[in-house]
Amino acid sequence: MKKWGHMKLRTVLQECTFDKEFRKSPLAYQFSSLGSLDEKWMAELAYSMSSGYSDDKTPLGPGEPLIIWPTVEDVRCSIEGYAAGNAVPSPVKNVEKDFLKKYWARWMASHTGRCRAMPHIKTFTRYNGQKLAWFLLTSANLSKAAWGALQKNNSQFMIRSYELGVLFLPYKTPSSGFSCTSNGVPSKGKCGQSENSEAGRNKLVTLNWKGNRNTDSSSEVITLPVPYELPPQPYTTQDVPWSWDRRYTKKDVYGQVWPRQVQLYAALKES
Repeated sequence: MKKWGHMKLRTVLQECTFDKEFRKSPLAYQFSSLGSLDEKWMAELAYSMSSGYSDDKTPLGPGEPLIIWPTVEDVRCSIEGYAAGNAVPSPVKNVEKDFLKKYWARWMASHTGRCRAMPHIKTFTRYNGQKLAWFLLTSANLSKAAWGALQKNNSQFMIRSYELGVLFLPYKTPSSGFSCTSNGVPSKGKCGQSENSEAGRNKLVTLNWKGNRNTDSSSEVITLPVPYELPPQPYTTQDVPWSWDRRYTKKDVYGQVWPRQVQLYAALKES
């Protein structure tokens, strides 16, 4: 049950210690497709992503998540216009659930020049300002199929999709591997005690971090090119999350509406 999905992430984070500044620090979810979700499952996922301990062995505690998701206006004014919405394929029935309103945050990426480039990347992180407790680059969208869901009073775990990701942690860990053959013996790696201690821990920071890299020679500052701005900016009352199966009549930067009126080449020749 702990080998897959968010339960695997929970298990890994529970073996790790982080700086005390990440106690109850927020979470950011950024992805390109939204499944059919409910509040119970969102709490379940946040519990896994809030796992881990500070140096005094105190649990980090729950973090409040925000969902970074393009608005209709973001897509309309993007470098591809409404066509960019094909890279963010989520239907109205999944996007416009009332309980999701408190999670929405803007896709803001002026520091990387990507404000008008609609994202298809999937990332999840826990942060405090421009410092990161951990950062996950993955193929997993925000769905029960991708992350799995506990069932039968938490005695069973259901997951449907194969996903692959890389988890960036603030310290070096023993290398681990896997084998695709029946006689292969996979190696196992855990957060080592020396690497997992405060002295052996590095700093993960964003491109916007303005700190001094030379203040502490015992820890390395590692910059991760997080493409969006942290902390995320929550939606205003005027912002509407993008859904690719709605009709939008306000013309985009190419003078197009959505869905586009597509005429096949064969039909053009016949006319």
